[in-house]
Amino acid sequence: MLNFMPVLFQDELLVSIFSRYKNMCGMISKQAFEKDLFNGLEGRKSVWLPQNLSAFVTNLPPNSKITVEELIQNHTMYPYYTAFISNEKSNSIFNCMTRKSGKAIESMVGLGGSKVKPSNVLRYCPLCFQIDMERYGESCWRRLPQIPGAIYCPIHEVLYKDSNVLITESRNAYICADEDVCNSELAEDVYTTDFKELNLRYMENASYLLFHNQNRLDLSFIIQFYIDRLREKQIASNIGSLYIDRLLEAFMQYYPSDYLELMQSEVNLEQKANWLRLFVRSNNKNRSPLRHLLFLQFLNVDVQTLFNTDNVIGKRSITINRSPLFSIEERRKSWLKLIEENPGANRSQLKEISKGLHTWICAHDWNWYDEVTPKVTKRKSRIGMVDWEKRDEEYLQLARQAVQTILKAEGKPIRITPRSIRYAVGIKRSFHHPKLVKTGQYLKEVTEDIQSYRIRKIKWAINEMIKNGQRLTVYKIQLYAGFGEGNKEIKREIERLLEKEGRLL
Repeated sequence: MLNFMPVLFQDELLVSIFSRYKNMCGMISKQAFEKDLFNGLEGRKSVWLPQNLSAFVTNLPPNSKITVEELIQNHTMYPYYTAFISNEKSNSIFNCMTRKSGKAIESMVGLGGSKVKPSNVLRYCPLCFQIDMERYGESCWRRLPQIPGAIYCPIHEVLYKDSNVLITESRNAYICADEDVCNSELAEDVYTTDFKELNLRYMENASYLLFHNQNRLDLSFIIQFYIDRLREKQIASNIGSLYIDRLLEAFMQYYPSDYLELMQSEVNLEQKANWLRLFVRSNNKNRSPLRHLLFLQFLNVDVQTLFNTDNVIGKRSITINRSPLFSIEERRKSWLKLIEENPGANRSQLKEISKGLHTWICAHDWNWYDEVTPKVTKRKSRIGMVDWEKRDEEYLQLARQAVQTILKAEGKPIRITPRSIRYAVGIKRSFHHPKLVKTGQYLKEVTEDIQSYRIRKIKWAINEMIKNGQRLTVYKIQLYAGFGEGNKEIKREIERLLEKEGRLL
């Protein structure tokens, strides 16, 4: 049994509580420490969603008032990762965290296979850290900075900072948030005001999930809610069918592409199955809470509104019972009279003369209509055949000019893709015609792979920072170029380019 527990900070991550307890006990062996926590049983398997918490609570001092529910709701990421999951599944995850289940909880919440990943280091707000040290002489790791997409502290509106404490979904070295790994120095804010406002709104909704929301909704209900809001924005029809092109255009106008990249939610418009196209579809695939919050923000709906909504419509079918005003015989007489009064008229011409009658006859008496109505006897020969070889040469020249235009454009580099070339030329559908052989081959050859594009962005950022007299560091270059600060590949590439050019960091 544990002899004591440190006083818990508000919003403190459970692994932080364990780290402070380990520090107070002076224990060195990690294995012995974990056995001490869980009374010899195997405990935490996940940093974000730990298991076997019932054994831990049972092992606390007799006068302890800490409960399993308090730990799960207030000191783990459970409220965030289960917010958009049904009650049944959320309860199952809660029970797995209570006891030793042997199940991979990350997979149950969709974290395992998700493109949206939490940071691989613990993060903190420098001002929160400073206030803690002044008031209590110690600080802690809080949950809010660990949320994927958390860029700004919603309390102080300053950038969160990465510590050097590595952490994975299942392992941690139990290092405290102290002056050895944290400091109160503010990170330089290189983001625009729009970025900051977007992220603070995101953090406001994320905070509601962590601290206030107790409701859970089935995914089908959430999808229906989205369709209702899209219908209000005229991005869905009256029956709930999505105007997907309008959705993509409106979403990309609302969010800058660089911001979506930071939020691990870049939308590839060339990809037919990009995440946004699939997001409002009715399927059972897990959606990241981050993307739910991004979508709600785009709809201009607070997350609280969603969870307080009782009724939704979603897709609906419209059934109309029609009772004909005229009998078939009366309609036939009218149609025969129309043919008689317009000798030589073909079907299209008769349709133009009396569209309503034509529509009714075709819908209710097609066989008779087809038998008595004159057919086209001679089809006009097609004129104006396209000279595809000539068009191929013209489009090829336009594509080459567009590439040069993109490369010489001012501002942040644009990736050279068939889409960006089409937009620069101003031609859309016909650009992909299979008969444009040379143009199609050229588009394949000049399409810029993601690594080349990243290098070009990095070089652009370095040159711009030199022009502006800014000090070159890997961190500043990474942010100036619009990459997320946790991307190790980008950091290594920046270091390689700086070393190649002989520039000191």
